[in-house]
Amino acid sequence: MFSLKEAQTYALENSYDVINARTDIEIAHKKVKETTAIGLPQISGSVGYQNNIEIPTQLIPGEFFGGQPGEFAEIQFGTQHNGSYSAQVNQILFNGQYIVGLMASKAYLSLSETGLLKTKIEVNNAIAKAYYPVIILEENKVVFDSTLASMKRMLYETNEYYKSGFLEDLDVDQLELLVSDMETTITNLNSQLELGYAMLKFTMGINANEEIGVTDNYDDLLAEIDREFLLDSPFDYNQNIDYLMLKNEEVIAMLDLKLKKSEYLPNLNAFYNYQGNAMRDDFDFYDFDRKWYSSQMLGFQLDVPIFSSGIRSGRVQQAKLELEKIKVRDNQLQQKLALEVNTARSLFNNAYLVYQNRKKSYGQAEKIYQKTEIKYSSGLSTSLELSQTYNQYLEAQISYLASIQEVLNRKADLDKILTRTGNK
Repeated sequence: MFSLKEAQTYALENSYDVINARTDIEIAHKKVKETTAIGLPQISGSVGYQNNIEIPTQLIPGEFFGGQPGEFAEIQFGTQHNGSYSAQVNQILFNGQYIVGLMASKAYLSLSETGLLKTKIEVNNAIAKAYYPVIILEENKVVFDSTLASMKRMLYETNEYYKSGFLEDLDVDQLELLVSDMETTITNLNSQLELGYAMLKFTMGINANEEIGVTDNYDDLLAEIDREFLLDSPFDYNQNIDYLMLKNEEVIAMLDLKLKKSEYLPNLNAFYNYQGNAMRDDFDFYDFDRKWYSSQMLGFQLDVPIFSSGIRSGRVQQAKLELEKIKVRDNQLQQKLALEVNTARSLFNNAYLVYQNRKKSYGQAEKIYQKTEIKYSSGLSTSLELSQTYNQYLEAQISYLASIQEVLNRKADLDKILTRTGNK
């Protein structure tokens, strides 16, 4: 059994969207570690073996060996078996693109964390909108079941009066029709209720085969509504989740501009290499008493960009224009949020006023129906009058409950917009 708040709390841990958003944060953490590692020493090693199945022959002028000019001596250099091993260490000393890339990976982590917060807000809203129809349908079911029981009782009494000759068969037929219509309505309502629970479970991240129930009723939820606060509380777009997401995008765009500018900077790297080689006529590299010839090398490499024919300049200009676009979107989003808040407040207020009107109409229709039911049981009213007041009562009840759902839905939308995230 779940209250609305309990359902939302459960969904914030088990909703599919929330789980994926948390995974995105984990991926971002790994990306930061990966980017950081690029600037740390990189060590690699290798082992090689070469078998000169047929050693290449070199021609040396014969006069070097006392021969005649124009003659050549055939000489073979090298050994059949050659082995080697090496280890190399590379270290970035300065690289502007690496520094900016590290900053960008951390900005991406911040964006992922903001994305999780946005997902939670959306999940809370989705749970509310899946929860409200269920409680409305449950309330409908209680009322309809009670009405059906009352109508069956009246049908039984009317049938008994008919058998005694006090009423006509028209009265019996009329009530049988009302009972049949109500049974059909309840059947349809049960199907809607089943679908409503299925949607609620899906949104919460609960297996479809599990059974759940709801504990809140619309009276409790309506009592929690602070109409004055919802309509008059100040709205700060700086604490709106969509605006916060845009500011994160702006940070990433600024870093992208820095990244493009860093292409003008030189890169400085250091490296160290150690290598061992062995040449053998026999494959006896496992004989550690025989000598291996080692070599070592330490070096630095400075790469200086000089001229790119405008490639780097073009990239910088594109990044600047992308940043300008985000600044335009900033102003656009501020105006859009102001419009959305005013619209949401207007829709909520209208829904609330309609709800109050429907509540009054429902009370009147219920009162009329109950009086007609008493009059009918006393023989002072006809079955036709009962049918008419019943249909009027049923329509008023459906409209009343629909207005409640509309109020709750509009409140949920307004809550979503007014949710304060704070500045990160």
